[in-house]
Amino acid sequence: MDSKFPQTTTAQTTLSNHITDLVISSFANKLFISVTQFGKIGSLVLVRRDVNLEEDSAPVYSVKSLLGKDQAEYHILARHLYERLQLKKQLLFGFALHSFAKKDLAEIEEFICSNIKKVNQQ
Repeated sequence: MDSKFPQTTTAQTTLSNHITDLVISSFANKLFISVTQFGKIGSLVLVRRDVNLEEDSAPVYSVKSLLGKDQAEYHILARHLYERLQLKKQLLFGFALHSFAKKDLAEIEEFICSNIKKVNQQ
């Protein structure tokens, strides 16, 4: 069996006066991103792009809560990040955040995007 360890990167910063930890691991079939301000994985959401039979129509995405709260904000954040990263594989996104304010989410998204280049996610 030929399997490799996933490529992983970690980072830490302070966003909105909260220490924020980030882990990104690229597996063969999924990209795992965990961003936390509580030191826990928190809620887990899976995002994938569905097969679209009509080439000229907009992409269709499935977003599913696996663990934790099943809230619209979590789905929106995960799907927006998935689209921004233009992923070809599924995204498993874990997060535990103090705030879901637009400004805070923009900072978190930039923090993720600035660190994702360190792993080969495609």
